[in-house]
Amino acid sequence: MRVKQWWIVGLGLLLAFALAQPRNEVRLDLKAFRVLSVQQEGRTVERLEAALDARPGQLIEYQLNAQNTTDNTLRQVALIIPIPTSTTYQALSAQPLRLGETLVVAEFSFDGGRSFGKLPRMRKIRVVENGKEVEKEVEVKPEEFTHARWVLPQMSARQTVLLKLRTVVR
Repeated sequence: MRVKQWWIVGLGLLLAFALAQPRNEVRLDLKAFRVLSVQQEGRTVERLEAALDARPGQLIEYQLNAQNTTDNTLRQVALIIPIPTSTTYQALSAQPLRLGETLVVAEFSFDGGRSFGKLPRMRKIRVVENGKEVEKEVEVKPEEFTHARWVLPQMSARQTVLLKLRTVVR
């Protein structure tokens, strides 16, 4: 993917977030980083660098920094990271968020953000078995996910949270 395409994708994602913000109560900053494996002192470590371009097979980490800009506690704050169609979600990379005693686990959508659910995500399909059409429930594969969402029960005044997930460039 070329530099211009990443900028277009990034700007589109940021615009979508900006439009979804209720009365600018939550400031969102989404960044994409290329994940590199480098040798440091005889061991392999990960290094992140701005993802201005990427090639198929490269790992991209998206980081969403969200800040409550008000002096009030916000309730049921849904924070969403869209998964670009040029990438596939890397299974188990959407890190849970610990808020005090509460662990907020990511929910996923496979239908463009219309519905979300915790893992495993299931859907119904129609198949032919023994000459008859039947409906079966199958697990949705991580590469089919289109969005990840964390629903925070509450976000304290001026609180900032950081959400992360990884994708692989197609």
